[in-house]
Amino acid sequence: MRKMKSSRKILFPLILTVIPVLLTLMKISGGYLAGSETDWLSQHIVFPEYFRQKFYETGNLWPDFAMELGGGQNIWNFAYYGLYNPLHLLSFLLPFVKMSDYVQAVMVLTWIADGLLCYIWLKNGHFRREDSFFAALLLVLSGPVVFHTSMQIMFVSYMPFLLLTLIGYDRYVSTGKYSLLTAGVLLMVLTSFYFAVGGVAALLIYGLCGWKKECASSPGVLVRSLWKQFYPAFFGGLLSFFYLVPVCFAMLGGRSDDSSYALSDLITPEVSLFKVLYSPYGMGLTAMAVVVLCVSLFYCRCREKYMAMCLGLLLLFPLASYILNGGLYMRAKAFIPFLPLLCYLAAAFFGYFRRGIIARWKLLSGYALAVCILVWGSMGNGVADGARAVLYVDLLVCGLLFLAGVKLWRRAVCTGLVAVMLCASCVQIAFSKDSLVKADWMKEFSSGDMAEAAQKIRSEDSGLYRMEVRGTREQEKAADNQVMAEGQNLTTLYSSVGNTAYETFREEILHLSRPARNGLMQESTENPVFLRLMGVKYLLVREGNETEIPEGYEKTGQVGTVEIYQNESTAPVGYVTDQVISKETFAELSWPEQSLALLTLAAAGEEDTADFQPQVREADFGSLEGEYEVDSGGETKDFALEDRQETDQYLFLSFKVKNNRPRRDVSISVNGETNKQSASQGYAYDNENQVFYYMCPLEEGQTSVEIAFGEGSYEISDAQAWYGSADDAGSGQAEYVDAGLELTADGDGLTGSFTTENGGWLITSIPYDQHFTVYIDGKEVPASQVNGGFLGAETEAGSHQVEIRYDAPGKAAGLAVSLAAALFLGADALRKKYGVSRK
Repeated sequence: MRKMKSSRKILFPLILTVIPVLLTLMKISGGYLAGSETDWLSQHIVFPEYFRQKFYETGNLWPDFAMELGGGQNIWNFAYYGLYNPLHLLSFLLPFVKMSDYVQAVMVLTWIADGLLCYIWLKNGHFRREDSFFAALLLVLSGPVVFHTSMQIMFVSYMPFLLLTLIGYDRYVSTGKYSLLTAGVLLMVLTSFYFAVGGVAALLIYGLCGWKKECASSPGVLVRSLWKQFYPAFFGGLLSFFYLVPVCFAMLGGRSDDSSYALSDLITPEVSLFKVLYSPYGMGLTAMAVVVLCVSLFYCRCREKYMAMCLGLLLLFPLASYILNGGLYMRAKAFIPFLPLLCYLAAAFFGYFRRGIIARWKLLSGYALAVCILVWGSMGNGVADGARAVLYVDLLVCGLLFLAGVKLWRRAVCTGLVAVMLCASCVQIAFSKDSLVKADWMKEFSSGDMAEAAQKIRSEDSGLYRMEVRGTREQEKAADNQVMAEGQNLTTLYSSVGNTAYETFREEILHLSRPARNGLMQESTENPVFLRLMGVKYLLVREGNETEIPEGYEKTGQVGTVEIYQNESTAPVGYVTDQVISKETFAELSWPEQSLALLTLAAAGEEDTADFQPQVREADFGSLEGEYEVDSGGETKDFALEDRQETDQYLFLSFKVKNNRPRRDVSISVNGETNKQSASQGYAYDNENQVFYYMCPLEEGQTSVEIAFGEGSYEISDAQAWYGSADDAGSGQAEYVDAGLELTADGDGLTGSFTTENGGWLITSIPYDQHFTVYIDGKEVPASQVNGGFLGAETEAGSHQVEIRYDAPGKAAGLAVSLAAALFLGADALRKKYGVSRK
């Protein structure tokens, strides 16, 4: 018997270690990486690499500003992707390890840690080893853990720290030592502040459900009990305020999601299958989890009963989902942090069932209640016939396992459940292969030629400008946040939080085309106004693709398979001009007129100092309207420009698109510039692109434009077109004075100098944010929003030194709270160490 117990001490942890490794090997078999083509590739490896490189370049561990991303933005807009994630900070010590390899390795280790820590938590003073092992397997094999270790890693990367928090709470209750509890909360928040809300809620439920009755015998006793039990966790949260406060300010100013719900929607009970079952964007368990939850409701008074009641209420009322999602929306992913609590209930159930101490009427009642709830939930909208069939089979398997457990073998329930979940995990991995990055593609994409070309440009031209990548659609998406060399500044961005003025300028002033189905992606564009205004001086083009090179760019070099194109006529990132029209005048212009105005003038202040005569006239494009039923291969048509004149330089075109198949995307390209309307059903971040806009440069003698209609069924209406031309010989930007802006050593500011004969405006292409401070000759001057969304300031004639500083809001306040919390905990530690009593 002792030998068997000793072998289990090794066997159970070994199995919990081996299973994640085997499932990871299954993921990467066939030449794949353990990472997705979208978020993992475009966010989860490039942002940590950017933070790491920025630290190496500036030595600044607490930066404010990211000049390289999205035109230049508050770096806390991107904190969600690991600015102070302790898992990523370790990579700072390993500069020789590629971030793609590092993240894959760390997520496998995190997966292993999930199982081992859950097992340790459950067996230490709670349940037998065997029951703890089977319950820990449920966590390891749950949908979100299996799926998101290689997809949206922030959904699960905090889980080891949540489990450490629960272990620390038990340790605190039994010994009074709370360092692990406090550290667990702090690390959980730093890893994923979004899911830390659910993590803290799980801790509160776990702690409160274990209270004794006398802890709430009176209001005063209740308050004292709450403080005593949870103040270490509370101060762990306060320690993270140096990080949380700037993040909150960034989210308040940079989140465009404005979802709203009626109170009745929030308090009306709702049964949603996918909060608990199957989906990796929920708890990703099987019907047995709901059965265990329902059976637990029939226990006598105990922690498991109260815990089941709390979880049931959270899952039943949409208000809980709304709160856990930070008031942004109601999505089931917010319930992933409650997985450990369901594992706790499962461990208790396995033990009670194996020992035969659950009355059969309770088993039957719990099973019947679960069947009623799940069948009722399956009747709702949004549940496909296939999912409904899987549910019914799952419930039948649960019933058979119960029957086998009662009649034949007590361990049939836990063993059968793990077998079912293991099969589900393998099926999920097989189906997710199409979303994983292929190793050969990654090798080509991360070829050293691209980075070498970027570094070559920077070595020859050290000024402040922007440099972008062109290639296939997949390559361009992957490069949205990729900075390959110091000073490679991008206009692109893919982030859940960003500068709203910049987003508004792109989508509501220039109406840039939107080729991505994800509404959070701000992609590269061929719009000539945007490229010139933003100072996109260089393009790195992968050789061998069919990329259309925008007007004004000429090939100036090549590094391996990467061609270098340069445009000398782009505007500097900062310049001074006296050729401006007022904001009011600019706002009154139409879309084509605003675009042409920005080619020759600036829009700033309250007075017009230049005369702008729009050279825009309507074009006949009525033949575009109609209903299009396009086959799977799509079709391409040429539309004649019969009424074009020789002086017309640009064609502006817009039309509405109605998708008759809302579960499929619509894509239409004009002269190679693509707009997409993403599916409005079954996709969380659809771009809501209902009107397609195009600005096409016209070559001399061009008599038609080519329009490629993507597959699908859709209607085009309200087509409008204009011809436009700009007076390049005019006085506008051709006479600007370069302000010579350069980044400061810490990366949070810019400095420059200029000399101008006339008073005017300092105009930048840095997205406007009210937390910029502009100094001219050492004196602060009012910062203004110019050109519809960028930073500027009025200046006088003469020679001037300019400095622009960005100070992220909330940093000082957050740091003060964190320091105060650290001082309190230090004082409390000294009090305990030296036995100072409170009176």
